[in-house]
Amino acid sequence: MYFRNFPEIRYSLDDGDTSFIITDFFRRVRADQRNIASSLAYDEYDIRENETPEILADKLYNDSTLHWIILLVNDIIDPRWDWPLDTTVFTDYVGTKYGLSNLNALHHYENDRGDVVHSSFAGVKTAVSNFEHEQRINESKRRIKILQRRFVPAFITNFENVMRNVK
Repeated sequence: MYFRNFPEIRYSLDDGDTSFIITDFFRRVRADQRNIASSLAYDEYDIRENETPEILADKLYNDSTLHWIILLVNDIIDPRWDWPLDTTVFTDYVGTKYGLSNLNALHHYENDRGDVVHSSFAGVKTAVSNFEHEQRINESKRRIKILQRRFVPAFITNFENVMRNVK
């Protein structure tokens, strides 16, 4: 449903000898964040373990193909990395990134306000491990905005109108 609204372009892999008509999926559409932040049309939602955009769209809108609305409203470009990872994938990711023996190694220090400080900082500082740092990043992705169901038809119509005017 999302890409059917994108314009088509002629594309060639061999300097024009052979060309194809394809959907111009390189287009980037963004929801107006000012309207999203201040709108009463949205609720906040905390993504649960193993919940995907498709599962959430099915749960909230009874239509898994509307997952693109959730992604667009939250300015999520890459659902693989901009969506919270489930525990198994997260653990594998952190283990691969830092090495299993370095999960609890020092990532940085923070002062009592949570600001990153140098190791020579004279005040009270707390050590933050690699695992804890990555876990905070992952958990920060859980709270998202959800367009209320009653506004979905108008949102889709608006999206289609915008895409019709894309050159």
